[in-house]
Amino acid sequence: MELVQIRYFITAAQFQNLSKAAHVLNITQPALSKSILKLEDELGVQLFDRFGKRLTLNESGEKFLEYALNSIQGLDDAVAAVNNQTPSPALHIGLLHYSERFMRCFGDFSKDNPDIKLQLERLEIATRDIDTNEFDALLYPQNPLFSKYRGNMIYSDPYLLAVHKSHPLAHKSAVGLKEITAEKVIFVKHGNKLFDLPYHLCISLGVRVHEGIVTNSSEIQRWMVANGHGVGFVPQDSSAAYAVDPDISLLSLAEKGLSQDIMIGFKREKHLSAAGRQFAAFVRGYFGL
Repeated sequence: MELVQIRYFITAAQFQNLSKAAHVLNITQPALSKSILKLEDELGVQLFDRFGKRLTLNESGEKFLEYALNSIQGLDDAVAAVNNQTPSPALHIGLLHYSERFMRCFGDFSKDNPDIKLQLERLEIATRDIDTNEFDALLYPQNPLFSKYRGNMIYSDPYLLAVHKSHPLAHKSAVGLKEITAEKVIFVKHGNKLFDLPYHLCISLGVRVHEGIVTNSSEIQRWMVANGHGVGFVPQDSSAAYAVDPDISLLSLAEKGLSQDIMIGFKREKHLSAAGRQFAAFVRGYFGL
């Protein structure tokens, strides 16, 4: 097994197309195909499912890619070390929640620290067991599903109500939950376990809203609201796409407590890398923790 085979495999895995990968590598497509076939023969397993020129990583390929990437990174660091170069510090952050405010914080940190290698990984809820030791920091919504994590609240994100622009409530700046008990509500469900938080908040406030449609996509929810198929709860921090939609009006909710706390947890101080400690200090200052 040669190093060039590993690099060719990684490029093919990224593009999942032999023609594009060969073009980037500046080699012929037959040469790339031959290299991958040789690698598979040496490993004794197929790494790709093939559909003409298109490649799709199979389960074995996904496992091998993870280790291949780590190996290449280790070799690059080793080369830097023997050439008396200090490897760039790295920061790995897991996101169980998308947050515009956190992304702005992250962007500011990136500008101030251009030499730190930054990796943001969007994690799908309930798709796999999450090993928190993989990450320097983990962003997540406060929810019983994540009770095993230990972190600090960085801010509370209030929910808004998205309605069609022709809806009778659209002219109001704020609405109470009792005003929508007869409405078809489009809820967003995350993974197999986490039902949309507003559903549980409504129940806790003694308000039964009509569970009209359930989807796992905020884009689908936005489309349904924009086309008059119901109303939907939207976190304010994730409402930009709704706000610019000409067919949607966003309304504040009169009830207090209809919000979600956004949390961030870091590794223990003794386990944090230097980049991790630097980022933790930056986040605490940014959000005033």
